[in-house]
Amino acid sequence: MLLAVSGFSMPVFWLGFLLVYVFAISMHWLPVQGYRPLAEGLWPFLRHLILPAVTLSVVYLALIARMTRASMLGVLSEDYIRTAFAKGLAPRRVLIHHALKNASLPVVTIIGIGFALLIGGAVVTESVFALPGLGRLTVDAIVRRDYPVIQGVILVVSGVYVLINLVVDVLYVVLDPRIRY
Repeated sequence: MLLAVSGFSMPVFWLGFLLVYVFAISMHWLPVQGYRPLAEGLWPFLRHLILPAVTLSVVYLALIARMTRASMLGVLSEDYIRTAFAKGLAPRRVLIHHALKNASLPVVTIIGIGFALLIGGAVVTESVFALPGLGRLTVDAIVRRDYPVIQGVILVVSGVYVLINLVVDVLYVVLDPRIRY
């Protein structure tokens, strides 16, 4: 959990600069910044996206790990888990089929919220790694006072946010049959 706490408490821009220093400057494994289109090949495209993807994902992976642990600890103390162990079911089966399925509702909620929060982190990450994206487009439009672009970006982001919330609500019904809409 030390890795999860440190990953969750690190600012995105600091982690980005740290990863650039280690993997791009010191080891020369990955490019420092920039973007290559997919038309130039799959490997150059992926090479330029590894550091930004890791930078954005560390915070959310740490959050999901902490939430999964807390939820699993709550579920593992329930009576039906003790009953499943007492029946002689394999521990792996009990953990995956019984405990993890029932502990997944808060985790799914955090994953849905995390997608919405990724948009805010993407602004900083796109600036650190000099990537073209919605975050930089929004910042540039605000600086230029380009109101139609700002409104369009807000409309797209809002639509994606509503769609993600809809998917999370549908997943609730799939994961827990007691929930009815």
